[in-house]
Amino acid sequence: MSYKKYEMVIRGILGKIESGEWGVGIQILAERKLAEFFGVSRITVQKALDELIERNILERPPNRNGTFVRGDPKSLSGMASRKESRLVGVAIDDISDSFGAHILRGIEDCLWNRRYHTIICNVDRNFQKVEDYFLSLSKQNIDGVISSPVIENDGYEEKNRTIIDRIDQQKTPLVLLDRTIPDARRNFVSTNHREASRRLTTEFIARGKHRRLILVTGVSCSSIAEREEGFFEAVHAAGLEPSEQRIIRLNDNLLSPELLPDSAYIEEIKRPFMDIEGADGFVALNGRLLRGAALVLYSMGFPLSRFTRPDLHGQFAVPLDGVGDTLVSVQPAYQLGYEAARLLLHSIETPSSATMQIRLDADVRLFGE
Repeated sequence: MSYKKYEMVIRGILGKIESGEWGVGIQILAERKLAEFFGVSRITVQKALDELIERNILERPPNRNGTFVRGDPKSLSGMASRKESRLVGVAIDDISDSFGAHILRGIEDCLWNRRYHTIICNVDRNFQKVEDYFLSLSKQNIDGVISSPVIENDGYEEKNRTIIDRIDQQKTPLVLLDRTIPDARRNFVSTNHREASRRLTTEFIARGKHRRLILVTGVSCSSIAEREEGFFEAVHAAGLEPSEQRIIRLNDNLLSPELLPDSAYIEEIKRPFMDIEGADGFVALNGRLLRGAALVLYSMGFPLSRFTRPDLHGQFAVPLDGVGDTLVSVQPAYQLGYEAARLLLHSIETPSSATMQIRLDADVRLFGE
């Protein structure tokens, strides 16, 4: 889902008012000029202006031609308080990997266009760190928050709900990124994980005529659950028996990029891989799980050394013989960040706006392309 064009015009006009370019009592551009400036029709501009007039931000005074910024202090009080900070808190998993870095770039590009600044927290899958981070931010009068719910070994829903409730108590606009929690009913931007997993698995089965797969899954969270659903949808649609697919659940919190191949955890997770007779491929639901599975399988003699790199990101479908087509589902990281920032700005500028959930499509491609 994306913004309607008239909402884009609204955000643009509000930005000029907030920046002071269009002050109280100033006549804004004519409808024709606004249409040219935003690249939309005059009908779209009229709809945007009508909404801003209804919200008492703009006005058309009697006996005057044109549209003006309203002088009523109540209509601008929300924007005035936000101008004191123009800070946005951003908490995402890890900005040092390519996925996190591209998300952050998308967020910063969008926010900087409106001269908002970011305060970054590397989540590191550490709930206590994130809790302390938001406690600190609460003292800085931030204008909004973009946050990926924390994946810890347990308590995913309970712990993240605590953070969300705290942000709500401060009446701070919030956008959840990449993951959510059940019944959160918050603004949310994510890849369509279920559909991406379904497409990846469907194409992998068709290309390699695979009949028995290993599903390598991880610590429970919304994105992992959706990818599991997509995997089994594809298995069922291909006429395969779900009970014949081997499911191996690993603790991907322990599969950090710094993990050494001879670590104790790699030794520990070898046990479930001993019972994979008849399998001809595996689907790893994220890059950490891919590396963990590849390290184990490579030690068992499978030709999968190229998948033991710590810098791979995405959902992978890999043939065990190392010869057939390997597929990867690549999330649109930059667009995720940009859309999350756009949605947050919309929430800041339109506090009464309806909750929105934006789902973006992933790109399924051959690995190495």
